[in-house]
Amino acid sequence: MSTKEKLIEKISTIEDPDLLKVIDRWITTLIEASVPETYSREEIAAVREGYRQYKAGETITQNEASELFDQWLKEK
Repeated sequence: MSTKEKLIEKISTIEDPDLLKVIDRWITTLIEASVPETYSREEIAAVREGYRQYKAGETITQNEASELFDQWLKEK
């Protein structure tokens, strides 16, 4: 019996709907995580710029970032 068949057999014995939902979310997350991500040139450039800023010491604290984010939300 294959691993897949063993899993299907075990899952088919579970009666608890909440547990089945947890298993479903877990399996879905694993499947989605196994799909390789692709990034656009703009996204790669943004990450490189952020890294350059980090290396240059152009950073702010978490509190400052939170304040800026809160301010941005109020303007929306």
